[in-house]
Amino acid sequence: MKTQSSNERLGFIGLGNMGGAIARRLLHAGYPVTILDLDPSRMAGLLQEGATRAATPCEVADGSTIVLASLQPDDVEKVACGAEGIAESANKNVVFVDLSSTSQETAVKVSNALRQRGIEMLDSPLSGADIGATNGNLTLFVGGSYEAYQRCLPVLQHVGRMVTYLGANGNGQVGKKINQMMQALSELAIYEGMLLAEKAGLPLQQFARAASAGCAQTWRLDEMVGDVFNHGVRKHRFRLRPGRTGNALKMAEQLGIKLPGTEAAHQTFSRHGWEIVIDFDDDKVPE
Repeated sequence: MKTQSSNERLGFIGLGNMGGAIARRLLHAGYPVTILDLDPSRMAGLLQEGATRAATPCEVADGSTIVLASLQPDDVEKVACGAEGIAESANKNVVFVDLSSTSQETAVKVSNALRQRGIEMLDSPLSGADIGATNGNLTLFVGGSYEAYQRCLPVLQHVGRMVTYLGANGNGQVGKKINQMMQALSELAIYEGMLLAEKAGLPLQQFARAASAGCAQTWRLDEMVGDVFNHGVRKHRFRLRPGRTGNALKMAEQLGIKLPGTEAAHQTFSRHGWEIVIDFDDDKVPE
C-alpha cells in the first residue's frame, strides 16, 4: 500500500538479505527509491517493481534526499568517502543513514568526513532477524544530530518498530553492541537453566515452555519454545559470534570497568566452539 506523503527521495546501497527487504518496504511505502548493489541480480526484482538504478554511491546521493546503506563493515568508509562516494556528491541536502554494524570509531570518522562536505550522517545499526526486515519489526539504535534524526524518523519508522535516538554519532553503534552483549547473557542464562533442568531430571521441552511463561521469559527463550512447539525443531542451536561478547569486553576495558557476566558468557561459548546444541529428543544439554 502506498502511504508516503513527504517529498523525500530515497537511495539504498547494499541489497543483501536485510538491505533488499528494507529497500522493498520503502518502495512499497510509496517512496521513490534509487538502488545500488555490486551484484546486478539483487537489483533485478526491485527494478521491476519501480526502483531506479544508479552506477555509483555519488550518483545515488545526487538523486536522493536520504541515502540508506546496509553494508559489510569494511565497505562503509569506501561507499561514503571513497572514489565516487557519497562525499563527492554536489547535493548537500542529502542525509546518509548507515544501517550497518560497524564500530563507534568508524561512525565518528565517517560522519566527521561527511560533515566537512556539508552532509549529515546517522549511524543506525539494526537488531532483528531477516524476517524483521521484511515486516518492519526491527529495532534501530540511532546516533547523529537530532535534527537529522527528526528529518529521517518518518522513513526509519517504515524500517523498524522501535527507532531510538541515543545522541552523538557513534552512540548508535555503542547501543547495538551493548544490546548484543545482553542477548549473549540471555542465551547463557537459558543454557545454564536447561543444563540444570536436565541434571535434575526435568523433561526439557515441558520445562522450557513453563519457563517462557514465567518471569524468566525472554525473546530468545520464546524463540526456542516456538521452534520446538510450532516448527518441530528437535535440536536447538545457540550460535554466538565472538564479537557479541568480545566487543563489549573491549569497551569495558577502555572504560575501566569489569563485566563478569559477559566474561562468563564469552568463556562458556568459546569453550563450546561458539555453538551449544540442546537435544530435545534425548533431553541432553552439553556440559
